[in-house]
Amino acid sequence: MDKEKLRARFAALRRAVLGKNCVCAACGADVFTEEKFCARCLRALPFNRGHICRKCGRRIGGDYPVCLECKAQMPLFEAARSAFCYEGDIVRLIKKFKTGGRELSEALAGQMAPFLREGGAFAGAQLLVCVPMTEAARRKRGYNQSALLAEELEKLCGIPFGRGVLVKTRETEAQKGLGRRARADNLRGSFRVHERKACAGKTVVIVDDVMTTGATADAVAAALTGAGAKRVYLLTAASVPSRPPEGAENVESAVKNALNIP
Repeated sequence: MDKEKLRARFAALRRAVLGKNCVCAACGADVFTEEKFCARCLRALPFNRGHICRKCGRRIGGDYPVCLECKAQMPLFEAARSAFCYEGDIVRLIKKFKTGGRELSEALAGQMAPFLREGGAFAGAQLLVCVPMTEAARRKRGYNQSALLAEELEKLCGIPFGRGVLVKTRETEAQKGLGRRARADNLRGSFRVHERKACAGKTVVIVDDVMTTGATADAVAAALTGAGAKRVYLLTAASVPSRPPEGAENVESAVKNALNIP
């Protein structure tokens, strides 16, 4: 039997045993377990570990309570966490996820799920919602990537996903290139809770792909708390690490100065 036929038979056997996703989501290497990333990538990918802001969850340069951005303006959500830092191969994977690679939702959600399980930062969550898109924007892309993540997390953690709870009422200017204040102005009033009873009195987790400044999550959190949600958290696949303002030599010195730490 030639090599091509052997390879085809082997691939068919792996699909039958392990399912359709038998290669690493990051590098394409063969994976012989139910894990969606190979062992090498699990060591190399930029997981969001170490020092993080206790509020927005982004990586910071030292063990300080909050980052400079949160100190200047506290987010409306209770807290946020992310599986990865938005850098390196994760930037490539997120971009692929947004531009047709919808199968990546399974791998990304798998790394987000521990935050929702027993012992996780958001254990006890009662409802998942995604950052909604307008119908026109969803049709243009073909799917809402945040909804795909929420659907996978619902399967993995058993927490209901409120598909129709939130709606986006109007198109907004692209957020890329806008500062935090401009992003907030751009999004103000663009989200509405369609099913108020679904979130009233509950602990709700907003699911999204990337947190940059937190402006989008703030706008969604404002709508949810206005509809009676008890607590609102944010869980993303990745977050942009916190950076010092212009003129600061590094994150550590900037945070020390802001918090009056000698």
